[in-house]
Amino acid sequence: MAEFHRLPSRIQETTQAQLRTDEQIRLCMLGRSSLLNPDFVVITSDRVLVLEERQMGSLSASYINVRCNLSLSQITAIELDQSLKHRIFGQAALEITVNGNKYLINNISYRDAKRAMTLISSCRE
Repeated sequence: MAEFHRLPSRIQETTQAQLRTDEQIRLCMLGRSSLLNPDFVVITSDRVLVLEERQMGSLSASYINVRCNLSLSQITAIELDQSLKHRIFGQAALEITVNGNKYLINNISYRDAKRAMTLISSCRE
């Protein structure tokens, strides 16, 4: 589990810009095991945000891409998937369904994926 204040400053700024004043950050995780392009997953009291930092042409210019901004009230299903590769590395994939569309957050640590699934399920009720 990642701590919000330890995420890169540009990720923190973009997350803060997306949040309303009454939202609280509940959980932060890293996904997609690529060291150069990890996904930063932030679960708040109202939504699931998935952000990534993208490079433009050279390593000197980058921008923050918001891959998902899902309201917890719109989530219809959430599943935890573990392939053989995931089991070997102690990871999992979180599959979130919203209005028939499926969003996959891959290569999260299994423990963080279980926490996220529990948290999202409890917030939806």
